[in-house]
Amino acid sequence: MYAITLYVLLGIGLAASVGFLVLHRPRRFFRMVEINASWWVIIIGLLYARSLVLLGIRGARPGETWWDTVIGIGFLAAIDALLLVRFFSYLRYLREHPEGPPTAS
Repeated sequence: MYAITLYVLLGIGLAASVGFLVLHRPRRFFRMVEINASWWVIIIGLLYARSLVLLGIRGARPGETWWDTVIGIGFLAAIDALLLVRFFSYLRYLREHPEGPPTAS
């Protein structure tokens, strides 16, 4: 059950991360606004991809105590929630602004 929970949470987070990055294609990738909007999503997505690969190779190792496992799953679920908020808020933004994000000259 622990391994399935990890696969599901990592998969959801990775899908939200990749989904946001596919929709959000900045022109000036190194502007501070784009760093704030995209780079933390890229970093979390890479960490999630690494975790999925390691989970597939090593398997799931639950914490030594029940509360260690709960804290680990809790943090993973909280990060997933933040990624989903970013993804769905960007979808809402795209619906409200069909012309796309403003571009700086």
